[in-house]
Amino acid sequence: MDVLFYRGRMGWMGFIMRDCVKRDEMSVSIKLKAAAYFLLLSCFVVDAHIAVAAKGIIIERVDITHDNGRYSLDADIRYELSEAALEALHSGVGLTLMRTIAVMRPRPLLWDKSIVKEQQSHELSYQALTDQYRLTIGDSALIQTFPTLEAALTEIGTLRDISVPLFGRALREKSEYVGLRAWLDIESLPVPMRLRAYIFSSWRHNSGWYRWRPKQ
Repeated sequence: MDVLFYRGRMGWMGFIMRDCVKRDEMSVSIKLKAAAYFLLLSCFVVDAHIAVAAKGIIIERVDITHDNGRYSLDADIRYELSEAALEALHSGVGLTLMRTIAVMRPRPLLWDKSIVKEQQSHELSYQALTDQYRLTIGDSALIQTFPTLEAALTEIGTLRDISVPLFGRALREKSEYVGLRAWLDIESLPVPMRLRAYIFSSWRHNSGWYRWRPKQ
C-alpha cells in the first residue's frame, strides 16, 4: 500500500513539474515573441521618422534649344539625400545616381513608350582618409573629387549645353515629348541593404518624369 501511495505521489509530482516546465517554456516563448514584435515595430517607427526627413530628387528646370540642326539641353536637378542614404554613404557604401533622357510617346491606357533614350550614371562615394567625395562617371575612367557633398551633388545636377543627337531622330509627332528622370539605383546597393531599400520609403529617391515639348 505504501509503495502504491509513493508511486502515485511521485507520479503527481512529476506531472506538476512537467506542467511547470511547459508553463515556463510558454512564458519564455511569449516573451521572445513580444520582444521580436517590439523590435520589428521599432524598426518601422525609426524608419518612419527618417522618411519624414527624406527629401529626394527634384528637377527644377529643363531647357532644350535647337540651332542649326543641333539639339542641346540645359537642366538643373536638386539632390537631397535622406538620412538613411547619407549614413550608408559615410559608412563606405557607394551610391549610384542615374539619369535618363528620352523621347516619349503617349499611349492610351498604357505607360508612355520610350522611342529613344540615353542613360548616364554617377557613382558617388566618400573617401574617409582624405575627407573627400568622389564621382565616377559611367563606365569610363573619368573620376572627379570634391571637398564637400554639396559640391559633388551640384556637379551631378548641373547640366549645361549637353548635346542630345537622339532628339533629331525623334520628336516627329506632335504628341511626342522629351522626358528627363533622375533616381537612386537601388539595384546597385550591396545585397544586405537592398531589401531594406525596397521596403522603406527613406530610400526612394526618384524625381519622376519631367516633360518638355518643343514649341510648335
